[in-house]
Amino acid sequence: MIGQKIRRFLRGEDGALIPLALQIFLMMMICIGITVDLVRQEELRVRVQNTLDRAALASASLAQDLPPAEVVRDYLDKAGLGYLNVTPIVEEGALRQWRRVSLSATDGLTTIFGPLIGMDSLRVNAASQAEESIGNVEIALVLDISGSMNFNIYTGASGVSPTRMDQLRPAALSFVRQMFETVQPEGAPDGRLSVSVVPYNQQVVLGSELAGVLHLSTDHAKNTCADVQILPDTDIAIDADAELQRTMYGDSFDYWGYPASVPTSSGILNCQENAPANVLAFSGDRTLLEAKINALAPGGDTAIDVGARWGFALLDPAMRPALDRLITGDAARDALAGRPFDYGDGDGDLSRAAMKVMVLMTDGENTRSYSTRPAYRTGPSPFYSTRGSSAFSASTTDLKALYYYVEGRSSPYYNLSDKKWYSKSAISGTLSQITWQTIWGKNYTLQYVINTFIYPPRNAATGISKTAIYDQMAVQSEFAQKDAALRNLCAAAKDPTRGIHVFTVAVDAPPEGVNILRACATDEGYAYSVTASGLTDAFTSIAAAISALRLTN
Repeated sequence: MIGQKIRRFLRGEDGALIPLALQIFLMMMICIGITVDLVRQEELRVRVQNTLDRAALASASLAQDLPPAEVVRDYLDKAGLGYLNVTPIVEEGALRQWRRVSLSATDGLTTIFGPLIGMDSLRVNAASQAEESIGNVEIALVLDISGSMNFNIYTGASGVSPTRMDQLRPAALSFVRQMFETVQPEGAPDGRLSVSVVPYNQQVVLGSELAGVLHLSTDHAKNTCADVQILPDTDIAIDADAELQRTMYGDSFDYWGYPASVPTSSGILNCQENAPANVLAFSGDRTLLEAKINALAPGGDTAIDVGARWGFALLDPAMRPALDRLITGDAARDALAGRPFDYGDGDGDLSRAAMKVMVLMTDGENTRSYSTRPAYRTGPSPFYSTRGSSAFSASTTDLKALYYYVEGRSSPYYNLSDKKWYSKSAISGTLSQITWQTIWGKNYTLQYVINTFIYPPRNAATGISKTAIYDQMAVQSEFAQKDAALRNLCAAAKDPTRGIHVFTVAVDAPPEGVNILRACATDEGYAYSVTASGLTDAFTSIAAAISALRLTN
């Protein structure tokens, strides 16, 4: 019987999986336990790494007055990691123009299930490095000086203090001060910071210094504005070696397009040439910059696109020859040689690279800019007079002697007095041709000349309208045209190949101005819409943002 039971037991298969199941269950428990230990290890690693990252950034800040070791210890203590032995490696420039802090730490974790497989602990390693450096910075400060900047910030009355300009000056001065303290502190090598101040209304007055190193057309020399609105708006560069069409002096305003009479003499000048409106280009002199800002005076219309175009141009390497000439003429610091630097990708020589920033401010919206086309500025005009080459006016005496010549007619001379056509032989006296310089020297507006002298003969000859003649003779840039140009210029500046940081400030501006500046800014965080009393806060925030952009880790 015993033998039978033994044989039956050996042949039986009931319960054969139980030992295997027990072995698998034990292996699963060990794997789950080890996974728990690994999760605990990763949680500790993340905590140590994040703490080191924060500590490195804080201790590398050039604005940090505490010793890096003290800052790091404080961060570790507050994170519950005070037991770690972390000694920061600190490297910095002799003038504290840069600081690099390197941290590393090793921690250990006692395992819960690891001993089952002979693993009593797990090691956690973490390292971090942060650097803040005062690199080169190029700034274009583009400021609205249109007439509305003279409005009182509370009532809107013109010329009553405090005006928007009264609020702008201290805000811009504070910005310049912060930039010098951050980028060009006392004792640091010269040439780290260059600032261009670009005041604008319906035009930008270059001033004799900057205009003297550019190539403005020579059809007159009565102002230093340029018709940059005729340049392509798909590129921000202005070639310092190419000729620029100088803005025509006088008044080419489109009075017919607006509810205003046509004045005889200049009322809204194409270019309001005056020293306070001059551009101060490529300056590293805080005193000069502060004097320029303090001298700003309001007046004129608003051409944000023209201001922005010059702001961007003064950040573009194409303007480098102009700075070279300024340096040669002792109008700029030698330390700024080589600016504006090439656009960089961060892989080149840091001494030849710069962060490029434009701050664009307005209290309005794009309005109008005008000029007169070159063909109607100099040389012989179609006008003749029997009283001599300077007898051009609307007086009865001059009109009787004044003729307009239209080529191709059998009787090509139209008399401005009796409004009849004459052949040359039918005219009594000698005809003297009048130049365009003589006409504009009378200080007439473009539309007065068209309305009084050009329209009558040309309409009689071909039926052309006054506005069609104006379109032929005028350089016009208005509202929607300006908005489109500004959008294109800002898009070109923000392209990754250039990477210009564009900050915008709309001050008590209408929705049109707020929206176009928001579209111009690098992103939403770069666009400020404030009241005049908030200008200083806006410029302070921009200065802080520029400093933060220069922190790398």
